Amino acid sequence: MADNAGIVDFPVCPPMPLSVLVSALASTLLLPPVSPLLLALAGLLLRRHAPHWRRFGLLLIVLGVATLLVLSTRAGSLLLIAPLENSYPVLRSPGQAQAIVILGSGRIDRAPEYGGLDDANAIGMKRLQYGAYLHRQSGLPILVTGGNPDGSPESEAAVMARTLERDFAVPVRWQERRSNTTYDNATLSAAMLKEAGVSRILLVTDSLHMPRAMQVFATTELQVQAAPTVFAGQARTRVTDYLPNATSLQLASYALREWIGQLWYRVRQ
Repeated sequence: MADNAGIVDFPVCPPMPLSVLVSALASTLLLPPVSPLLLALAGLLLRRHAPHWRRFGLLLIVLGVATLLVLSTRAGSLLLIAPLENSYPVLRSPGQAQAIVILGSGRIDRAPEYGGLDDANAIGMKRLQYGAYLHRQSGLPILVTGGNPDGSPESEAAVMARTLERDFAVPVRWQERRSNTTYDNATLSAAMLKEAGVSRILLVTDSLHMPRAMQVFATTELQVQAAPTVFAGQARTRVTDYLPNATSLQLASYALREWIGQLWYRVRQ
């Protein structure tokens, strides 16, 4: 809201949950581009300060740089992407589902073209677009789920609901606004749907995230049918697939994060 001086007064963000901060720091250290660079740095330090480990240090440098370059190509990133995308096929029929659950995926802060309101990010928008498509095809009600893991004053669920209604003219019946992780998405959404008498759902998220999402939703009492979207590995093969680029590195990092996330959930169980 603007005052008489024309200054925009945004709400103060609450502090980011400690668990989310720790997870973000761990991801930074474990995922590209930082992890390959740390590997190369370790090799450089060994060569400088441990003469007996000079060859091993050189190996670490080569391995770190090579890993970074390979994962920066589309061909290299597909090594991580393809198994995730192939885990669940495209939805053919809603079957006996009673509702559609769309998982949150972050936000764009203070989008100026929307009056300074937060908006869904690129992947989140594709999830919402596909959820809206399924709603029109099936007539099923929608639940959106996402809290404030980044400390923003507005929940991701509220942003998603506004986007669905504004951009797709699709109503949202339920908003789960407290979850900060995929595990929270599953448990809190399941509790909300149970109260509404819903036990069978279509789960909408991108194809890379779907295996981990299905892994945690399987621990609830819901009967879940995967409805994946955003298949990054389906693009046509091009010569440029073997050239490093930032987009491929970002996708590889996202895919590796999902692999690590699945492993973490198995360890927790």
